Amino acid sequence: MANPIVSRTELSVGGRAMTVKGVIQKTSFLLGLTTVAALGFFFFILTQGMSGSFLKIATFGSMFAALGLAIFITFKPQMAKTLAAPYAILEGIFLGGISTVFMSYAPSIPLTALSATFVTAAIMLGLYSTGVIKVTEKFRSIMMSAIFAIMLIYIVQWIMSLAFSSSLPFLFDGGIVAIGFSLFVVCIASFSLLLDFDNVERGVAAGVSEDFEWLFSISILASLVWMYIEFMRLLSYLQD
Repeated sequence: MANPIVSRTELSVGGRAMTVKGVIQKTSFLLGLTTVAALGFFFFILTQGMSGSFLKIATFGSMFAALGLAIFITFKPQMAKTLAAPYAILEGIFLGGISTVFMSYAPSIPLTALSATFVTAAIMLGLYSTGVIKVTEKFRSIMMSAIFAIMLIYIVQWIMSLAFSSSLPFLFDGGIVAIGFSLFVVCIASFSLLLDFDNVERGVAAGVSEDFEWLFSISILASLVWMYIEFMRLLSYLQD
């Protein structure tokens, strides 16, 4: 869930200004790091046959560590340049572990979800660049409200699963309502990329310092990771 990382920051203007090309280069670099870390941890799990408890600790430990870095970067955006690489690696470890979990539902889920993520990202970029969908203030407000509402639902779900070994009724049981909710979240995650693209465009127009290209790249990476996870969740429900 990338957009809160950017939307709450006050970015410095001055010095050498950021560019779209710079954001693309840094995003590609972070995606490369995430991919290497994910594949490395994924094949390590498959070849070493680690226990389920260790897999769970490593997977969700890296997730919470990445989340902690994202929250820290939200309040200290000037640290994005330093923390971008560690964040990408942590996201990669998390994705490698969680992909292994979803493979238990069907071996094809991770690859299908990955393909769907990048195809959807390309479609979102096309819709934004051609002006088919415009990021207005109303659109931004609706999207941010939806993102925070989904975050709240997931937090409640985590608390219930950890404290009571249960889940929110209907939303995570794989039934029709769960499929509908998952499809809705996939759509919101996909549209969040439009906010990322608009944030980059606004940053370039405002002459934001190039150091903050890392911040926008982290935001795009987080949106892609979110999309990938939600696609895997949806596909796992459809397998059932």
